[in-house]
Amino acid sequence: MRSVTLYMSMSLDGFVGGDRDHPGMAVPEGPELKQWKLDQITKAGAHLMGRVTYQEMSSYWPHSDDPYAAPMNDIPKVVFSTTLSDAEAPWPDTYVARGDLATEIAAIKEQGDADAIVWGGSRLAGALAAADLIDEYRLLIQPLALGTGQPLFGQLTQSRYLNLVEATPFPSGIVLHTYQPRRS
Repeated sequence: MRSVTLYMSMSLDGFVGGDRDHPGMAVPEGPELKQWKLDQITKAGAHLMGRVTYQEMSSYWPHSDDPYAAPMNDIPKVVFSTTLSDAEAPWPDTYVARGDLATEIAAIKEQGDADAIVWGGSRLAGALAAADLIDEYRLLIQPLALGTGQPLFGQLTQSRYLNLVEATPFPSGIVLHTYQPRRS
């Protein structure tokens, strides 16, 4: 059974998006982090994303020659959306999930062993976190404070405890924090 792993860049103060800077693009990642990401992406069994992220990625990756392009294009994609009728862009192997979030995630987890990587955006990632559907969080903490923005955990109805599995600093100043939910 596959795990659902969230990859998300966030500011030091916990925001994953904002109108000041975008945490995923605030600091150049550097070659070490880029290679780490590439190693992770190529092991994925599926890419999960919300509609907005899908529309951004599907307009870019099919035409890119970046090293990320091959795994982004070749690995199956699942778009969570209630407004898309079909995958709008010509991005191969894309499925639009319209059902109940927990039901859709349970079905995805049964489809293989390689992790399903969640790319977000903030609404999908927040909904998955609130429903306790994420098996592992890989948070790329940027050396940036936004002061305001979209929090990753803004949809939680109660506190959520996580276990730190690993912390890995990169020369760029970005620190990867890997967490797993504490299950009772």
